[in-house]
Parts: sequence; structure tokens; C-alpha cells
Amino acid sequence: MTDRLAELRAAIGWTGPSREDVVEHRQAYRHAIGLDTVPDDEVPATFTACFLDEPPSPPPTAASYGDGWLNGGDRFEYHAPLRPGYVIRSRPRFTGVVEKYGSAGPMALLTFETEFMRPDGELVDNHVGPRIRK
Repeated sequence: MTDRLAELRAAIGWTGPSREDVVEHRQAYRHAIGLDTVPDDEVPATFTACFLDEPPSPPPTAASYGDGWLNGGDRFEYHAPLRPGYVIRSRPRFTGVVEKYGSAGPMALLTFETEFMRPDGELVDNHVGPRIRK
């Protein structure tokens, strides 16, 4: 295991800055994902993707591993509906790292999880997103 990978593994559990966002009704977003027929008082659950920082605010140790970021995919688990006007709180958490080797050399696959919650504590959405540091 490289020193850089060991530093990243030691940072597992790190949490990024918290943020608060207001869910808005964005007709262009609804149209882009093909939900023109959903009632106006509902917001597509994938809307929380608009509240993700890209790349995520990484743990400071990530800066020592490469100099670029790639999105490794996104997975959302929906728990409650979104409505315009909801205030959503979120905070990314660094939950894992794996080192892989490709034709361009080593890369680190960092996994971040973000819970999106209403102020009353109800979980609305959970996002899991691997990000690749190369």
C-alpha cells in the first residue's frame, strides 16, 4: 500500500462542510429528465443532485493523490418526497477508498455519502457517489 493510499484510508470518516438548500420548482430540470407530467407540487427525487458539490469537498489528504477528478457514478436512495420550498440540509462524508491501476497508472476511487434531511430530521434522500482521483 502506498503512503498516499494509507493517508486516504486514515481520513475515512471525514465530513465536509454542511450546507442548506431550498428546493425550487425548476420546469427546465423536470423537462430535461422527462417528467413534464408529474404534478407541479412534486419535485423529482433526483433534484438533490443539484445540491452536490462537484468535485466534493475532499478530505485534505486527497490533494496528495493526483491532480484531477472524475465522477464514478451516482446512486440515490429515496426515502421521502420533495416539495418546492422544503429546506434541505446535507453534509458529505468520506466513507471509503480503493486503489486501482489502469493504463495511465494508479488511481484512487473515493466514496462519498451524503444524507439530505429536512430540518425536522426526516431523511429525504441518501446519495452514494464514487469519485476518482487520478
